[in-house]
Amino acid sequence: MKIILTGATGFAGGEVLRQALLDPEIEQVTVLTRRTLGLSHAKLKELIVSDFLDYSSVDLSGHDACIWCLGVSQTQVREAEYIRITFDYTLAAARAMYAANPPLRFCFLSGRSADPDEQQKALFARIKGRAERQLAELGRPAFFFRPAYIRPTALSGPRKDLARFFTPIGTLLSLLSKDFSVDCDQLARCLLGVAKHGSNVSVLENRAIRAWQA
Repeated sequence: MKIILTGATGFAGGEVLRQALLDPEIEQVTVLTRRTLGLSHAKLKELIVSDFLDYSSVDLSGHDACIWCLGVSQTQVREAEYIRITFDYTLAAARAMYAANPPLRFCFLSGRSADPDEQQKALFARIKGRAERQLAELGRPAFFFRPAYIRPTALSGPRKDLARFFTPIGTLLSLLSKDFSVDCDQLARCLLGVAKHGSNVSVLENRAIRAWQA
């Protein structure tokens, strides 16, 4: 199969890319990116996208699934920019991908506490939830992943953002409950598994992601 991946230079997206290139079921990984990854692999195809709101000149046809890991922390940008990256980019891409590939499975990396009803005070909860709701309203195959703290592992490598300082706490909490953290490589396995085979549920909370078995 052929999949589309965004956010391949990020923490979670980078681990998805690593696993996808090793996966014998995946023939091609098409990465949408603003700049080249600087990586050469027989399965890897890069599509340079200058505007993540406009796919009129990008050929997205021939793909079976998309894993959407593109995102930014709400602490790194202003509110309008966060909404554009988290919501506008996602919906624009999904519409274009479904138009080119109607059966495509769209796997959206959301987050714990995402609120489709937009009743939460936290910006990320409302906007992630808005994206989930409107993706679902497109009436096409869509799956939403809500990990809590994403822990680095030997396979994924270390986190490079400020959240890396919470790794010891995330490790401790993982011993107390399956709701508070997930290993990055397990999250990537779950994303790829649903991209390849689908799921009988559309929303996968942290506990379900941890329990996922290929």
